Amino acid sequence: MMANISDIAAMGGMPLFALVSLGLTRNVSEEYVMELYRGMCAAAFDARAQVVGGDISRSETLVVSIAMYGEVEEGKTIYRNGAQAGEYLYVTGTLGGSLAGLELLQRGIVDPQYSALYNKHKRPTARHAIVSDIIAQFSPTSMIDISDGLISDLRHLCEESHVGVCIFGDDIPFCDGLYEYAKRCGKEPLEYALKSGEEYELLFTSKKWLADTIHLYINDVSIKLIGEIRKTGMLVRVNGVETKLEGFGYDHFAQE
Repeated sequence: MMANISDIAAMGGMPLFALVSLGLTRNVSEEYVMELYRGMCAAAFDARAQVVGGDISRSETLVVSIAMYGEVEEGKTIYRNGAQAGEYLYVTGTLGGSLAGLELLQRGIVDPQYSALYNKHKRPTARHAIVSDIIAQFSPTSMIDISDGLISDLRHLCEESHVGVCIFGDDIPFCDGLYEYAKRCGKEPLEYALKSGEEYELLFTSKKWLADTIHLYINDVSIKLIGEIRKTGMLVRVNGVETKLEGFGYDHFAQE
């Protein structure tokens, strides 16, 4: 549900209602279905949207399909193809937490210091509540939500806009606990921040410059400058050194 809400927010819109279609196996209990709806309705309510109907049928495998309807003010739709060289790249919130949280859950590690990482993966929050403020303060030229990972989704934005980018690796805001967890795994937190999917943070470009030393907060959600749009190339700058941005985030159709 949050993924659908986030998709609408990423175009500058507000969600209104959702239709849920379920394909249920023979061994699915009524309790499970009720819990599923409680979660979906809670997510929709968070965005002031409603689940208004749908369909339920028998299926060989569990299927959950959500269609969401939203609206955006006329002339204010934000697409992925409006970025231009010389503009700045911003991100909401923090990154890296969802992938780290998934790893912790898969490894069965329970540690209070990683609570933010668990929560980022288990109960993500779309940034629908601050979209209107972002539009008012930054007049975004393009925007996308981070669902497959910063690298993958930024690549989509750059391809649609026919531009390049340089990410400021030293300025990317990490989720609480990510640095400690990455150190524990012998990895760099930046690796998680670049590749973590299901973050549902907003990534947008703007002509407005906000000093890279400043965190702007809108409704307690940070907005941070993390890069600049260039004519070509995909680079990341760490400790003053620029290198080619390698790798991708999650690919739904990649072979195992």
